[in-house]
Amino acid sequence: MTTTLVVLAAKMGNKYGGLKQLEGIGPNGETILDYSMYDALKAGFNKVVFVISKYFEEEFKEKVSAKYEGLVEIKYAFQEIESVPEELRNSKRNRLWGSAHAILMVKDLVKEPFGVINATNFYQRESFELLYSHLQETRNTLQNHFLISFRLANALAETGGVTRGICEVNDKDELISIVDRMGVERIGGDPMYLNEYNKWVELDVNSPISMNMWGFTPDIFNSLNQSFDSFIATSGTDLKSDFSIPGFMNEMVQEGLKVKTIKTPAKWMGLVSPDDRIQVILRINDLIRKGIYPSKIFEQTNQSPK
Repeated sequence: MTTTLVVLAAKMGNKYGGLKQLEGIGPNGETILDYSMYDALKAGFNKVVFVISKYFEEEFKEKVSAKYEGLVEIKYAFQEIESVPEELRNSKRNRLWGSAHAILMVKDLVKEPFGVINATNFYQRESFELLYSHLQETRNTLQNHFLISFRLANALAETGGVTRGICEVNDKDELISIVDRMGVERIGGDPMYLNEYNKWVELDVNSPISMNMWGFTPDIFNSLNQSFDSFIATSGTDLKSDFSIPGFMNEMVQEGLKVKTIKTPAKWMGLVSPDDRIQVILRINDLIRKGIYPSKIFEQTNQSPK
């Protein structure tokens, strides 16, 4: 039985240089993506589709996905600015079309329920186990989509502001709305963001948020395709327009789509700024001491995670 994980990795690099965000944070140079892959395989995922850019395809395969060859079925999809015809976009655009557009790129490769993650987020083992188990429940169903939601207090960067998809849910843990808030950081110990009037707005530390860990059934591709066409028609020439998963899902929820939120107790971490690196390294070392991870993963022999 195939259980697929779609890894959004096109933003790891660009046509102007090599791969970004491949900072080694494990004792043998392991990256955040290495730990995500290790956790995903341990949870039971047996197919991975990497969404990357053709500008760094060779480098990605050599430096990243080669480590997982033989352990899991690997496919590639490509996200490019040029996938939109020239007459429908601004010729000066140099940013990708967004995370929801990235998912649309895998529609010909995925025919089964699938999970989605960002390549540069550390989600922790518990989150992958929740994602996997709930994907099994969606088999032979339609329109059964869900979000693995984090607690805001568990998903803030050590330094600086971050963008977070702040969710509102009902008493059935169904998504009512999701709105991206930029520049979320701790001010005096409390999470806040600057609104459009340049005023700090306090957020509830217990708010459920999206870190782009989703579970979908394949019928989502029809909605994605229609929504992206509308997006290009209205915003295709806007250099900063973004077809994001939170924006798309918020639109779908407002139209009546039922989306369950599944709470994870996990604590996120990531390399938002260079100052975060030491904290991430310390936390990884602590997880290794606790036996959650071996000191070295993905040996040269390509043995499966133990």
